[in-house]
Amino acid sequence: MLQVELSSHAREFVLPDYFSLAAYFTFGLTGALAGLRRGYDVVGIFVLAMITAGGGGLIRDGLLISSGPPVLVTDPRYLIVVLAATVVTLVLQSPIQRIGKAIAVIDALGLGAFAVHGVQVSLQGHLSLPGAVLGGTITCVGGGVMRDILVRDEPLLFKPGQFYALVAVGGCVLYLAMLHWDLTSPYNAALITIGVTFAIRMLAIRFNWRTTSFYREPPAPPPPPSG
Repeated sequence: MLQVELSSHAREFVLPDYFSLAAYFTFGLTGALAGLRRGYDVVGIFVLAMITAGGGGLIRDGLLISSGPPVLVTDPRYLIVVLAATVVTLVLQSPIQRIGKAIAVIDALGLGAFAVHGVQVSLQGHLSLPGAVLGGTITCVGGGVMRDILVRDEPLLFKPGQFYALVAVGGCVLYLAMLHWDLTSPYNAALITIGVTFAIRMLAIRFNWRTTSFYREPPAPPPPPSG
């Protein structure tokens, strides 16, 4: 079965906390910036930062693992880094709004870190390999979906756009593949995954690699016969 194909060492590997803390901070920045651009007050900006950073983990732990309260509310460091991202956005709001490309770079780094973090937490929750890919992907994109729903936007995840969720899926698969075939240590696999995920996301931004809609509008009916 897929569930037992990884070694116990790979499943029990504990990812250093700074991977997930960095991901929470970077995603918190993007969420706080979204709230700032909408004219929210400090409470609204913090809530969007918290949901963007921790929403994916809340969905993953609530739906797939159900092993108790999520780390967002059990480890104070995670709320602290989200608060720090909020403060940085408020204090440096003028330069931050002018450096959209830098925010995209930060977000790409967080995407890879969240892919690794989500997969590792899913493995420790005894999910199968496909379940770990799902758990990792939800960790990456779930917060953005919750953010869009809260501000009453159609979730960007559902619409054609630059490669994002696909990059997250690829990162999760890459990390699991390296663990499955024991190509390197879990720690090195995490670093490689973050680097590759970051590079692909940057290429998608640079060359505007996009998904497309599968909907094809039916042809117009023929005109009625004359006469």
